[in-house]
Amino acid sequence: MNLIQNLEAAWHYHQGSRQLEAKDNEAALESFDRALQMQSDHYKAWFGRGMALGNLERHQEALASFDEALAVQPNASFGWHNRAIALGKLGRHLDALNSFDRALEFNPCSASIWHNRALTLIDMQRYDKAIASFDRSLSLHPEASWAWYNRGTALLELKLYYRALNSFDRAIEFNPDDAKAWYNRGLAASSMGLYKQAVASFNRSIALKPDSEKAAIELKVALGKLVGATPINPKIAATIEYQREDYLMWYNRGVELGKKSCYSEAIACYNVALEIQPSLANALYNKACCYALLGFGDLAVDSLAQAVKFAPHFYRELALADSDFLGIRKMERFTEIIQG
Repeated sequence: MNLIQNLEAAWHYHQGSRQLEAKDNEAALESFDRALQMQSDHYKAWFGRGMALGNLERHQEALASFDEALAVQPNASFGWHNRAIALGKLGRHLDALNSFDRALEFNPCSASIWHNRALTLIDMQRYDKAIASFDRSLSLHPEASWAWYNRGTALLELKLYYRALNSFDRAIEFNPDDAKAWYNRGLAASSMGLYKQAVASFNRSIALKPDSEKAAIELKVALGKLVGATPINPKIAATIEYQREDYLMWYNRGVELGKKSCYSEAIACYNVALEIQPSLANALYNKACCYALLGFGDLAVDSLAQAVKFAPHFYRELALADSDFLGIRKMERFTEIIQG
């Protein structure tokens, strides 16, 4: 009878594991409970139950399940790791840190444990120790963009802007479409007075996440410092109402910057002009030129398509003869726009 019960427990455990993988946490919890009814010392079922409860944001119950599992299998690094995560979710950061350290006793070469330990140290505002923990994680998994990003945020808190900038660069190297990494790179560059780099970074962040108000505000601040305009206070920038003629000022600045090959800064100016006057087709067209010259083909085509909507024949003829688009003329979308 005991053998049959254990086989049934194993069946329910494996079913729960499949449900957990499929993110059906309620069903997984039910399966793990059935497994434990058959075999109360099935530590893997206790672990699985804790994972399902954690996914359901029931962290106190998850913690109890991990404790049950560790009572049976005290050297399970996986259990200590997830117990630490549950403790962190409950705001018990020192206990979480101790649990991460127990996990590392049994598995010192786990990049994810070192990384999550560092996140807990950030929660505790122990940024220098967090950086050391991120470094251990990255020595084991050097291509982890998320670890480079989180390391950069810790360095920002310590005002170590040059090191933060380098960390965000590594994050972007492995995940170039991370809008948050570009945004924080902009913050680091701006804090160092590197406004040209800051503008380019905020621009890229906005291109990846157009609804980012924070990036738009910081872009205006950096742009103002770069082109000599009065900086806009971030706390009030979102509420400022521009006068109607201001869009021409920003447009003309964009044109001048474009002539100097300062394409990222020019794009930022055109973006401000378009916020004030969304139907300014010339700004859209010029943005497309700048993006093309920077090598951002998809963004160039997007801007060109918007310009063409206002004056199809004019902008198609203009783009067909414009050398700025030489690098993207073989793109299928560019051809579709030109051909209409």
